[in-house]
Amino acid sequence: MPPTPSSIPFRRRLSVRQAQIAVVIAVAIGTAFALAQILADASDERESLDTHAAFVLDYASLPAARAAYRLDGVGARELAQSLLSDPAVIEATILDDFGEPLAQAAQNTTVQHSVVTDFLLGSQPVRFERELFIDATTFVGKLKIEIDPVAAAPGFEQRTMNSVLSGLVKSLLLAVLLLIIYQYMVTKRVTRLAEQVALAGRTNDVPPNGDELDQLEQRFQEWTRALKSTARKAEQANNAKTVFLASMSHEMRTPLNAVIGYAELLEMGIGIDEPAKRALYLKNIVSSGRHLNKLLGDILDFSKIEAGALDFQLEEFSPAEVIRENVNLIQDMVNEKDLKLETALTDCSTTVIADRSRLRQVVLNLVSNAVKYNKPGGTVRVRCICTDPRFVRLCIEDTGIGIPGDQLEALFSDFVRGRHHQGDIPGAGLGLAISKLLTEGMGGTIGCDSTLGDGSSFWIELPAKTYDCSPGNAKTRESAA
Repeated sequence: MPPTPSSIPFRRRLSVRQAQIAVVIAVAIGTAFALAQILADASDERESLDTHAAFVLDYASLPAARAAYRLDGVGARELAQSLLSDPAVIEATILDDFGEPLAQAAQNTTVQHSVVTDFLLGSQPVRFERELFIDATTFVGKLKIEIDPVAAAPGFEQRTMNSVLSGLVKSLLLAVLLLIIYQYMVTKRVTRLAEQVALAGRTNDVPPNGDELDQLEQRFQEWTRALKSTARKAEQANNAKTVFLASMSHEMRTPLNAVIGYAELLEMGIGIDEPAKRALYLKNIVSSGRHLNKLLGDILDFSKIEAGALDFQLEEFSPAEVIRENVNLIQDMVNEKDLKLETALTDCSTTVIADRSRLRQVVLNLVSNAVKYNKPGGTVRVRCICTDPRFVRLCIEDTGIGIPGDQLEALFSDFVRGRHHQGDIPGAGLGLAISKLLTEGMGGTIGCDSTLGDGSSFWIELPAKTYDCSPGNAKTRESAA
């Protein structure tokens, strides 16, 4: 079965990944809002620190000026000590007009603050001072105080913690909301589409990796490649059919004109009294008629095979029987071009399961091609070789011009003629396509091995009923062939 979204591991499913994304987004937003709130609170506390210090200095400035004017150390100490009653004030100092300490009071700060609080408000005490005047012009000294910024902001740590917890709760709610939106607007639709795509996939597909979106992407990439390949093949087939229709006009008219022309000569009595000429005319008429009959037969056979209207009568026989039954016909085909015929039928005596008449048609097609595309004085070889104990391989080889490597793939396509599409060689471009369909209809395979300039070897493999194809026998037989 093709892979479906339900077969995707849980941690790789789109819904799980979207939940992870929703949590990350929500936590980021919640954290940003909480951090903004905390920073705004810290800024307000730093501003209130100045206000707090100004209030303390306003409160103590007049008593401190009087004590400094009278050099009243006792009163100055009492005033400095009273300032420490404010938890934020950790040190108070009163100086006379010469800058000498008149009184000083300090309190020990043993309270440990969090690193975050110290970072936001400051870990060091902040010093404030004010000059003291007994009247508008008489300078009598200074009042200095140090304030702990954290102590001056009571409740800041608790508010910071509340902001963090509030941000987490808001993040959770936002994550749930995003997940619901994803689920109804994206996940369900993508999952349904992925299921439909998976059901439309081939059963032998390798399960794609990733979530449903990755699966869709891989499927569409495969379909895009398949569509491009199909379009390319369709274009090639269309071009081949165009060439086929153009060549068929010539291929069919030439023998038909020959038949009509020689028949008219005989009708007019030309050569009728000369046995040699009459025999030549009749021979040309018969040859042209057979050629025309073969062209029409190829087209009809191809149409029947494509329509599935061709039946195969499978039976047990040896390929050697088919070759021996038609050896005279094959020899005549070879002799017409002054070629040599070589046969090696040792391994052809094994029994195969095939259609005798269809195998004969394939063999004659391949031999005809080997004759047409051979070199003058060349050789046509018919032999069998041992490659697999399950099959018998029948090879028809020539010593002709060979086939370019870039044409081998399309060689068995409809209306395609290989060997550089030589225009002087007759044919409709259906012989190999028909041979391929017939061979596959008998449960076999067909192929070609060729080297440009050194000839070609067309082979068909048919299922063997019994076949001894041990490595030793294979080597011996191939050497003998």
